[in-house]
Amino acid sequence: MKSRESTVWRRDVIGWSLYDFANTIYSMNIVSLYLKRYLVEDLKLDDRYFDIPFAISMAIAAVVLPGLGALSDHSTKKKLFVILFTVTCCISVGLMSIVPATLVMATLALFVIAQFSYEAAMPFYNALLYSVAEGKQARYVSGIGVSFGYVGSVLGMALILPFVTGSMFGFDVGIRGSGKVGSFVPTAILFMLFSVPLIFWVHEAKKHLRKKVSIVGAYRDVWDGIRLTRKYPGVLRFLIADYFIEDAVTTVILNIGLYCSVVLSLSEQQITTFLIISTTSAVGGSILIGKVAERWSLKNLMMLDVIGWVLALILFVFTDSMTVIWVLGSVVGILLGGLWTTSRPLLAELVPREELGRFFGLFSLSGRAAAVIGPLVWTTVVYLFQPQRTLGQWAAGALSLSGDAAAKLPYKVGVLSLGCVMLVGLYIFRKVPHTLSVQND
Repeated sequence: MKSRESTVWRRDVIGWSLYDFANTIYSMNIVSLYLKRYLVEDLKLDDRYFDIPFAISMAIAAVVLPGLGALSDHSTKKKLFVILFTVTCCISVGLMSIVPATLVMATLALFVIAQFSYEAAMPFYNALLYSVAEGKQARYVSGIGVSFGYVGSVLGMALILPFVTGSMFGFDVGIRGSGKVGSFVPTAILFMLFSVPLIFWVHEAKKHLRKKVSIVGAYRDVWDGIRLTRKYPGVLRFLIADYFIEDAVTTVILNIGLYCSVVLSLSEQQITTFLIISTTSAVGGSILIGKVAERWSLKNLMMLDVIGWVLALILFVFTDSMTVIWVLGSVVGILLGGLWTTSRPLLAELVPREELGRFFGLFSLSGRAAAVIGPLVWTTVVYLFQPQRTLGQWAAGALSLSGDAAAKLPYKVGVLSLGCVMLVGLYIFRKVPHTLSVQND
């Protein structure tokens, strides 16, 4: 019988990885592809009707998650939290489908609950990585999980498309399309279905429990973690850098569907195809980067990843070639997979194993705080550079833009601002120390 160290294709690893598969079906179809476009394009509402509720859900997550993460360190309840939050997310998304367009605030309230629940499950899920893998093997397993996530995005988009358009890439599949709102129920069902293997196959690692603590004690624990990060060199710097990097990445994810529609003028089928090609290319890249991470410095890999992001965003704005756009879509997908593949084990190697729940909670705090600010900054930039606004009129005049070109300018300026934010994160990240040696024993 193979030892735990000799193979990663075990049932518990597959169950853990399938949760990445499941939750990206939600994040791609609801967050990136359909909900914001439903509000902006179908209901003719401003971007803020999506961005502000999203920011509210992230603000709640930023406040709540660190305490829950610290509390989970004192018991073996991580999987229970994952299950509870996943069920809540799926129910909320399903209910969104029956809310009439005239009650948009009810839809937004359900979205806040769904998005908070999705985010709330993540620190507990991340911490479960070390219940299915250990040491250098965990780096590779992290890459497998990310690659499964992108497979989930691809299959999720393909399976949901007929419920939106009534066809799958031009082929009639016998399903009546219901528009963008038709994506809600099938997304919830697929998310829940592919979460089941984690429930039954992943067994949380047993450990010697420390004394029980209250919620107040858990937040005190979190504050101690922030105050005493100097005990763990590089942790605070990593979290601050991650704030800026996540700020840009989250905003890209939120707006990629709308950007494809407004700026690139892609049809519904073309947008789905574009995102499928992008995420398909990320699958192999995620596994490859995870394997390379077993031998190379996680810090160096993450720095190269962020540099790649900056260059890709700049090219995305200034190129007029659709061929280059499609190639860049694939590149960005690979870079996104690489970021998750390297960042999770890098943080885990910077802190003691028994503190994983607390510091993954802080990791989520950094990312969620960025997700509060990023969408609000994006909405502000898009608003100010609209052709009818003073700044937008000035910029369009200075660049001799009119008509469609002027209407696309706000979104292009928004993308450039994200590149600048990533450069700030990269500057801070450069002094994060290297972690454990990856040389052969």
